[in-house]
Amino acid sequence: MTATILSTLPDAEIASPARDSLEPTPTCYSVTIFTQRWKEIRDFYVELLGAHVLSERHERYCEMELGGLPICLRNSEFGEMVSYFHLYLSAKNREPVLAELRRRGIIITTVGPYTNFRDPEGRVIKLSEAKTLVS
Repeated sequence: MTATILSTLPDAEIASPARDSLEPTPTCYSVTIFTQRWKEIRDFYVELLGAHVLSERHERYCEMELGGLPICLRNSEFGEMVSYFHLYLSAKNREPVLAELRRRGIIITTVGPYTNFRDPEGRVIKLSEAKTLVS
């Protein structure tokens, strides 16, 4: 297994049969995270990781953007399961975030190009210096 930097070609220059068959290409306007620990998760993403809040209704939903990704945080109030995923982020200067994670007692590990940690509900966040593609 090796990690390589993702192509720097604009999306329009990357050809694929699936991409060529879709007109127009769908746009992601939100990924929803369902949580049972709304305030703690909201503060983790906004205060620690620097997500930009677009709109919110306290303890019901929070629309935010993190690294260009539109995220909607929702309270699991109607039987929705807590969401699980791996979130991949890149940042040239990772030390301020890693120092704050350590200060808060959050376990950090490094595997290959990734520095790994978890949000308060256990979702894995992988932080690297640049976008990587595992092949």
